[in-house]
Amino acid sequence: MNLASWVEFLVIVLLAFVIIGPKDLPKFLYMLGRFIRTLRALSNEFMAEFGAIHPIKEVEDYKEKQKKNKK
Repeated sequence: MNLASWVEFLVIVLLAFVIIGPKDLPKFLYMLGRFIRTLRALSNEFMAEFGAIHPIKEVEDYKEKQKKNKK
């Protein structure tokens, strides 16, 4: 990370500390972590489903191509 990204990260952390407060910051970070974990799980599930459908689509395209070649 370059210097600008560290400064931006520091500003975000300080703003979160001031806006949320030191008392509720751990609770907020825990909830944020759970949200990100859920979002990643949904993303992984979506990608797995897409990956399962992709070979089926290739087979269907291959069959269509074979039908067109026979005609």
